[in-house]
Amino acid sequence: MLAATVFDLDGTLADSATTWTLVIGTVAARHGHAWTRDDRTAIQGTGTTHWSGYLADRCPDLTPESAVAECVEGMVAAVEFGRFGLLPGAARLVTAAAERGPVGLVSASPGRYVRAAVTASGLARHLRTIVTGDDVAHGKPAPDPYLLAAHRLGVPPHRCLAVENSGSGIRSAHTAGMTVLAIPHAATALDHDVLELAAHRAPDARTATGTVLSLIGVPGHEPATAELFARHPAVAP
Repeated sequence: MLAATVFDLDGTLADSATTWTLVIGTVAARHGHAWTRDDRTAIQGTGTTHWSGYLADRCPDLTPESAVAECVEGMVAAVEFGRFGLLPGAARLVTAAAERGPVGLVSASPGRYVRAAVTASGLARHLRTIVTGDDVAHGKPAPDPYLLAAHRLGVPPHRCLAVENSGSGIRSAHTAGMTVLAIPHAATALDHDVLELAAHRAPDARTATGTVLSLIGVPGHEPATAELFARHPAVAP
């Protein structure tokens, strides 16, 4: 049995994709660039370093750092005003996982936004650790974020279930040695090479709950944390 669950946030638990698109598009327009479908596709599922650099390249008066700051400001405001919430079944999914073992969250998004979102949604009380795009030098699809989450949870990666929706996230968790449950968004669903890396699939969070309950150990069971960690050198907290 697996011993811990690590969730992605945007698009897996939070219904935030449309709001991210609106906020980034608004920032781009404010700085003279009309955000297009091609732009959205180019940054879909990428980490903060990539999308902020992409936005800054198209808006000469922005730097990657200022692009992040403006977009995070917009997303935090959206959280505070309740512009988006959790996907159907997501709250129950995380609660069910927490009843079976420790739960972590790995997001490529900036920390200020992630903390605001999990606090407003009520997810924070279930999370033993949160890894954001601010915490690692190499984000998804590199394995570093998931390795760091496993290290903080005290559970070897091979005993963790990662729940992801994007190609970069699935690759990240798989490379870290975790079992992957994919809840694929539209683009990921068409990427058969990526989906081959996921041991399990579900169409939505509601359906995923049954899969998580079937894979994660019973309450009160704590894994032997030292076993096989040597296979995955710990990423420094």
